[in-house]
Amino acid sequence: MQFLSKTVLKKFIKQEISSVGFDEGYIEHAVKKHLFLSIKIFDVTPSQASIIKQTALSCDCDCAVNRGVIDCSVSFSDCILSGTISQLVSVAKKLSSQPFSLSKLSDIIFEKIEIELSKKSDTKIMGILNLTPNSFSDGGEFVEIDKAMNHAIDMIENGANIIDIGAQSTKPFSDLVSVVYEIEKVTPIVTALKTAFPHIEISVDTMTLACAKAAIEAGADIINDVSFLANPEFVKICALENKKLVIMHTKGDSKTMDKLAYYDNVVDEIYTDINKKVQYALDNGLDKKNIIIDVGFGFAKNITQNFELLKRINEFKSMGIPVLAGVSRKRFMQDVINTKEPKDADFVSALSAFYLMQNEVDYIRVHNVELTVQALKLYNRLI
Repeated sequence: MQFLSKTVLKKFIKQEISSVGFDEGYIEHAVKKHLFLSIKIFDVTPSQASIIKQTALSCDCDCAVNRGVIDCSVSFSDCILSGTISQLVSVAKKLSSQPFSLSKLSDIIFEKIEIELSKKSDTKIMGILNLTPNSFSDGGEFVEIDKAMNHAIDMIENGANIIDIGAQSTKPFSDLVSVVYEIEKVTPIVTALKTAFPHIEISVDTMTLACAKAAIEAGADIINDVSFLANPEFVKICALENKKLVIMHTKGDSKTMDKLAYYDNVVDEIYTDINKKVQYALDNGLDKKNIIIDVGFGFAKNITQNFELLKRINEFKSMGIPVLAGVSRKRFMQDVINTKEPKDADFVSALSAFYLMQNEVDYIRVHNVELTVQALKLYNRLI
């Protein structure tokens, strides 16, 4: 006898279980037995690691730890805890009564499970409106207010959900414009767009608190802080005004960031750095629903590091915070097709946007809205 078989994608497991005639009243519980999840736990002591591993094995899970845990030849170890959702629930329940603060880890495992089960993204397209004369991609094209407004209207008509306005170039080695110039360029556009398109969210890309305050007064909904909270007051003003804040990872400034692209593990280090900033924001009154994270593609990252982050972008969803990604026309996109002309990378940027949609990224920041919306329409036919 020959058997016909196929693999089932995780996203379709509930549908497939139902299709075999499984008891619908028990299906939610059954799904947890078919969904596999791996959780990385950083820097636990050998005692903690040993208990986590033994608990995992007792629940038919597995837990990878440093080989030095067994003889305590290491002071700390990371752990990779893996199993079905159902098995991990059992692990979390058992850990809740264990010593060495492992009851706190129990809560974290339950939180990661909840995030995994609730993962669902309605991707929003953020159109880029550069008002600076020296942007890496379209510098000088939209400095005049009428041209800027026309371009913003075109992006909205092509399907942009958000317009991200910036008057300060962040390309490597660029000179900063004055805060006065930045405010004078940004605020009239914010006011005009909010008046004409009240349903469209307006984001302002800035590193200066004065511009952020002026933008909020003009009607901005989102402050896109590309300094990685170099000024912590960004958190306080967004908390006070109930505005969204994008926390984007970077190192140094436009003149130094290319020299600071050094990481032992680019994904883990940036995850850890962003998590610290998120916790700071939460501790200082910013509502979790108003936080957006951005790994900062191209900011203190080389080509290889950017692609590693892109490949593993879904891991950042496990923070339970909306994720924004901006790969449009970046140098590592240009590198794919061996060009130094940013606009030539629009097609490969749209392909990357499709990949980001597949990985449930919440916001995609792009120059070519029309092409990206076409990718989104295709993606929506496939989900």
